[in-house]
Amino acid sequence: MIWIEILSRHRDVTARFRIVDAEASIGRGYDNDVIVDDPYVAARHVRVFRDEGGQWIAEDTGSANGMFLDGGRARLARIVVDGRQPIRIGQTLLRIREAGHAVDPERLARPQWQVFPALLAAVLMLGILGVAAVSLWLGQTDEVRASTYLTPLLGISSLLLIWVGSWTLLSRIFSGRSRFLDNLLIALVGLLAFSLYGVLAQYAAYAWTWQAPVTYFYVFAWVLLAAAGFLHLRTVGRSRLWLKGGVVTVLLAAAIVVQMLQRSEAFSLSGRENTARLLLPPAFRAVPLQDETAFFGEIARLRAKLDADRSKARPGPAGG
Repeated sequence: MIWIEILSRHRDVTARFRIVDAEASIGRGYDNDVIVDDPYVAARHVRVFRDEGGQWIAEDTGSANGMFLDGGRARLARIVVDGRQPIRIGQTLLRIREAGHAVDPERLARPQWQVFPALLAAVLMLGILGVAAVSLWLGQTDEVRASTYLTPLLGISSLLLIWVGSWTLLSRIFSGRSRFLDNLLIALVGLLAFSLYGVLAQYAAYAWTWQAPVTYFYVFAWVLLAAAGFLHLRTVGRSRLWLKGGVVTVLLAAAIVVQMLQRSEAFSLSGRENTARLLLPPAFRAVPLQDETAFFGEIARLRAKLDADRSKARPGPAGG
């Protein structure tokens, strides 16, 4: 006795047929033991039987589109059934297993709402809102109003819910499970990393005049977005992760190159941008400030150098 299973593109079982005879036929015709509703499958496409050595064999009966192993491109006339690797005919995946095929151990059932991931999500959300609130407070220069804090915090929360809701819907459509908590944790970790990097980059620019963290902030942002996108895609479905990773990598490289070109053109037109965009309290300045004498001394040295360069560039008398 064998079982013939029809699989989805995510390798989930969509139908299962019990075969008790020594031979079975698979195809689109109604006289088959397993009927496949696929226009690219022949009326009688595959014959399954046991050979002299006791092995189950899947044999192509002369179809136009052939028979392949899952992921393979070589057309095969016969395949020894191993119960693990699916067989592709047309656009349909099949798996053939004997009744004694060993299954994986049962998984421990997880509660519908887990305490630790939910608590972790709450902590991450509080951390994101806290970082945003501190950043707003440090940059506060006018009268304190509740709307100054509530509007950005509500905006962050709304965008987060839209982002997570979209991935949850995609996961529900393509995998049959919403996985809301998994998608929420991915988004929260990414958003917290983005917020912390932004604050630390601004602090480094103000305190030590470090330009690199702010200058290449867009690179970090794109890498973080690509990593989050890949993890979301992995949550939706774990099939063809190499293809998903390749697409995400190509899009990441394209986005970085395009923005790098835009920034170089903007630099050529407008000059170098300011390193520190956020004015912090003077106590945050780690590098000591120069006094007035040192400032004007530096200007005098620059002026002397400029005058020397001008004198060297001045053309000499005619005929000299």
